[in-house]
Amino acid sequence: MALGACGGLADVNLDAHGRGDWREILTASTRHRSVLLHWTPGRSDALHVHPEGEEIFVIHEGRAEFDFDDGNIRTAGPGSVLYAPAGQAHAISVLGEEPLLMMCFMSINDPDDTVAS
Repeated sequence: MALGACGGLADVNLDAHGRGDWREILTASTRHRSVLLHWTPGRSDALHVHPEGEEIFVIHEGRAEFDFDDGNIRTAGPGSVLYAPAGQAHAISVLGEEPLLMMCFMSINDPDDTVAS
């Protein structure tokens, strides 16, 4: 399922996934991927690096704390867009009592989540 001309978030059946942590690959090739993530309150992603891939994060629901390992912690909510250049360490934690619904776009698909056409 692709966004833009082929569809959008309205095409994703959020209720079908349940209330726990999940991810849905929306588009993927060897050169990019877009993933919709739903994380429950309290979930944290450990500090990690994508050596070859830039990553863009778009928050749709909930709030999150982004640590880009540069001494500044950024808090993001609905409508926030954050960017991690290739090689930039980053970690994400869900804040508050609401789940986080976030889109992630990566310029290189590693690890490979290629969707067969």
